[in-house]
Order: sequence, then C-alpha cells, then structure tokens
Amino acid sequence: MIESPEARPLVEPPWLFGRQGLALLCLITLVAATFLANDVTYLAGCLLLLGLGARAWAALAFSRVAYGRRTLGGRAFCGDELMLESSLANPRPLPLPWVEVWEQLSLALEPEGWKERSFAQPDNVWVERGLGLWPYQRLRWQRRLRCHRRGAYRLGEARLRSGDPFGLFERERAWHDRLEVLVYPRVVPLRQLGFAARHPSIDVLSPRSLIADPTRTMTVRDYQPDDPRRLIHWPTTARRAALQVRVLEPATSLHVALALDVRGFGFGIYRSELLESAISAIASIAVYLQNAGAPVALLANTRPPLVIPPGASVAHLQQLLEALARLEPLAGPPLLPWALDELPRGNTVVLFASDMTAELDRAVDQLERTGFSVLLVLATTQPQTGTRRGRSALSLTPGCDVAAVLEGRA
Repeated sequence: MIESPEARPLVEPPWLFGRQGLALLCLITLVAATFLANDVTYLAGCLLLLGLGARAWAALAFSRVAYGRRTLGGRAFCGDELMLESSLANPRPLPLPWVEVWEQLSLALEPEGWKERSFAQPDNVWVERGLGLWPYQRLRWQRRLRCHRRGAYRLGEARLRSGDPFGLFERERAWHDRLEVLVYPRVVPLRQLGFAARHPSIDVLSPRSLIADPTRTMTVRDYQPDDPRRLIHWPTTARRAALQVRVLEPATSLHVALALDVRGFGFGIYRSELLESAISAIASIAVYLQNAGAPVALLANTRPPLVIPPGASVAHLQQLLEALARLEPLAGPPLLPWALDELPRGNTVVLFASDMTAELDRAVDQLERTGFSVLLVLATTQPQTGTRRGRSALSLTPGCDVAAVLEGRA
C-alpha cells in the first residue's frame, strides 16, 4: 500500500466544509434564524462551527511545534549499527491529536521497520512513525541503522502531516537538515604484514636502527661516563638520588604511501566488490602502521585527485579514513606521471590496482626506476600465483579473506 507523502497527496476536505460549503452553511444559519426555524438553525450552526473549528485547528497544527533528529555517534565502521534519535515537541496548550512523521533515509543504511521506496530519489526510502502529543509534551524515539556499506550518507528531508481531530483538514510541513552519517571502510585486525618476507623494506619494527628518535624515551638507566649530558633525566635523578639517563627508542625508518589506481575498477562484474576489498585493505594497513608509529600517506587518482600527506597521529588517521569513506571511483588523471609529483621521496609505495588497469606494469617499472620501492596489491577475479611478470604481488579476489591476504596466509 502506497502511503508515503510523495505518493499520497493531502486529503481534500469535503465540499460542505470547503470555502463554498461554509459560506452556504453561514447563509442557511442566518436565513433559518431569521424565520425562527430552530432545528435548521441548530443543525447548520453546529456544522458551521465544526467546519470553522476544524479549519482553524488544522491551520495551527504546526504552530510552535519543534522537530529534530540526531545520530548517536555520527560515524561508524562497516558492520556497526547506529541509532537515529528523533524528537517532536508540542510546547503549547493546543494538543496534537495525530501526526505522521515521514523521514527519508538512505537505503544503504538499512533502517529498521517498514519502508517505502522514494520515487524522486530511488536510493532513499521513507520510514514512518505515527504519534499524538498532549499539550507541553515531548516525545523521543529511536531507529536502528545498519551500516553495511562504506560511504557518506546525507539524511533526506522529513515531512510531518497533521490536522484537526476529525480528519477533515490536513497540513504538511517539511524539515531539512544537514545531518550526515559517515561509514568508514571495513577494517580487519592485522597481527603482521605479509610483505616482509618478500620486501624487507617494509619491516615496521627497527630495533637495530643506528638512529635514535630523541623525542621518544623507551626507559631510563644508570649514568655512564660516555653518556651525553643532554640525555640525563633530571626528575628521575632527583627521585633516585643517582644520575639517570634516557634510553631512546630506535627511529622508525618506514615511510609508506598507499596509492590507489581507480581507473581499472570501472569494468567487470565484480568491480564494486573488488574496489571495496581494496579500500578495506588500505584502511587496515593504515590502522596497522599508525599503531606502529609509521607515517602513512594516501593518494588516489580520483576526480578530483585525493592526496593526504604523510602523518602518524590519530587525527591524521581519522582524516585518512574519512577520505576513504567519501571516495567515489570517478577516474581522474593517469597514475603516472601525476603520482611522481605527489609521492613523498624515499617512501615505500603500496600500490592497489585492478588487473584490468591499462599499462600497470609500465607504471610500476617507472616508479621503481624513480627510486621507489613498490609493493603491488592486485584486485583480480582470478587468483594469482603470487607474482606478476616476475614481480611479487598480493591478490585480492571476490570474497577473499582480506586479513589472510595482507598477513601472507593466503
């Protein structure tokens, strides 16, 4: 049954209670009162009062009525659930005998309850809630949203319908807000990266590094004569009454740039699934490296191009995940030579691409000749043997275990 406000227009009042009908009732009441026809006067007068009262009630239906909604969180990862909280307040002495609250939500958020597809925006659905409010009453209700698809979803308009207690007149009011639900890519927990066996340059932990990071203290120990004075840790020295020096952590030598070539993801039956697997792998590696303290950069040749400079902070990781959540596979410039101007020098490049990307091997060769260490992660419908033209590569296939692939277990 079609009930959404897009499909069902407002109820037209009966002719008797329209403008012409009320004018006729007023005339009949006056004429009957003039000729002392009491029964007709009472009947016409009651109908006149009923029509005028219902029209006035409907006209004041949304006066000072306040509607609002918010998400309890606003951000989620794929597989999480969010609660959308809506509220309706009636801060006045006039009750609201009935009201229909229609909210337009994205179909990808899978809102619970009865849904009806939107004709104007096929990617959205209408959900409905029926209420009644006493004077000075506020009602709140929640609706569960299931976040199974990455993306940034702007919540659509809300339409409220109400009227008089007799249902003779209906009024509608639309509310627009800028509420957005951001769904991050699926992040799989990684215990290790499977690149190390094939590419020693991606070894995240550097315990044998000869260069120490002066900003990071691993522990303190007793002072020795050959220790520099700048390493003396004075608070601990005062507490222990003996000279103590700081032991610095080894510097992290790994700097990674995660690059995504979106041009090859516009073809094939599994193009959407392979793209989501690649983005999930990028997000998982970024979280893993950020936890290890390694700076991470992100590049994608979308339209417009996406470039996030290296960083290792939590705020930087959140910016990277938000960019991945908003990423649309609109092909921009070719990866090369555009990426050569954007990639930080000395970085290890983890390149995510489709096996249908044109001139992929040529691009990898050019990156390696420029001095970058390139690690190839290939999205393909056919499992690879672990190499592509003599070059090591990991394969992401439809339905694969992303964690197993990245850890080298698949």
